[in-house]
Amino acid sequence: MSRRFTTSASIAALLAALVASIPAAAQTAQTTQSTIFTTTDFRQDKDRWTDPAYYRNNTPGQLRGMAINVEGRRTGQELSARVYGSQGTGRPDAANFKSPYPYTNAWDHYQVLLKQFNGGTKHTRVTLPDWSGHWSGGAQLGGGGAPASSIAAMLTPKYRETFVQEMKAATEGRIWSANSICLPGGYFDALGAEEFVVTLGRVYTLGSGNGSTTARWIYTDGTPHSPKEKEFVKWHGESIGFWNGDELIVHTNQIHGWKGGLSEFSDQLETVERYRLVGDRLEGEVTLYDPEVYVSPINARLRFQRDKETAYEDRMQCNTCTDTNGPSPNVYMDDKGLLNTRTPGDPMYWEPADTRPWATYLNESDKRYKASGLTRTPRTGTPIKK
Repeated sequence: MSRRFTTSASIAALLAALVASIPAAAQTAQTTQSTIFTTTDFRQDKDRWTDPAYYRNNTPGQLRGMAINVEGRRTGQELSARVYGSQGTGRPDAANFKSPYPYTNAWDHYQVLLKQFNGGTKHTRVTLPDWSGHWSGGAQLGGGGAPASSIAAMLTPKYRETFVQEMKAATEGRIWSANSICLPGGYFDALGAEEFVVTLGRVYTLGSGNGSTTARWIYTDGTPHSPKEKEFVKWHGESIGFWNGDELIVHTNQIHGWKGGLSEFSDQLETVERYRLVGDRLEGEVTLYDPEVYVSPINARLRFQRDKETAYEDRMQCNTCTDTNGPSPNVYMDDKGLLNTRTPGDPMYWEPADTRPWATYLNESDKRYKASGLTRTPRTGTPIKK
């Protein structure tokens, strides 16, 4: 027997002995780590929430696509559909949302810019930028091609947990939507404006959808924010701004904490937005400061494209959620044929004062889904009953 073979055999024997010394459970854990699709309790997997493998490298969009649970189709709602548990195509370098600026709060950021540009440009009606027309776009905050783990890593522990819970529920077809129960879309909904009305002293941004109409007032006349004693949170916040030539710079505070952006946001959110017209595009950025939710400030691109012409079907209109979804879910017709209102404890009751209704939904949905005995088979997507 050669010395080389003897040495190789000795190494193999040593490795076998080491493996044998590892408990069977540990060996199994090393080779079959749970994923968001196979876990029995995602809360026990905290150390893996920022690992792309935990989501099988799926992006948030790909995970939500599994709600439909079929192979992707070419058109319609099923365009982004995916089979449950399938391997994703996330790229960790695809979402670099960390702010490049040294500021820890939005107000300091805004004040530095105001000072840098000498208090801003004082426009006349003749020199005001022309932002007329119909626009498509908004903040690039969907995560794009990055795996869900990249978004989870940007969130503080409390909000990271809810984000992972939401992703798991989405893959199982359990999705919460503000519009589905006639609730406002919040700040990030309004950030996706369709029209910018530029006047002396004001910029109005307007948007509309199937279930809502949004509007913002950006005060560019030099007036400050409301006095502290007059402040209160608002769905779209309170915005002031100034012009630097043809660039609009905006500070927004008093934002109502809600769902949107990377995941959700708190009443502490304040933002700095910058917009500049480049040909038929409005380009810029939004920097988000919310120490309650984000590990560090977030920065994302703003991009809007002006339509060459506004199609009739794209004309804005005033919509309300009740136009498409009916009245508040707490209002119903009882067995006597009379309008009635559900109260706490009734089936289907929704608490209007709930500040995080999506979290309430997810917790209750988890319980009911588990009790139903339904589950999905990873990589095949076939719903089965235990």
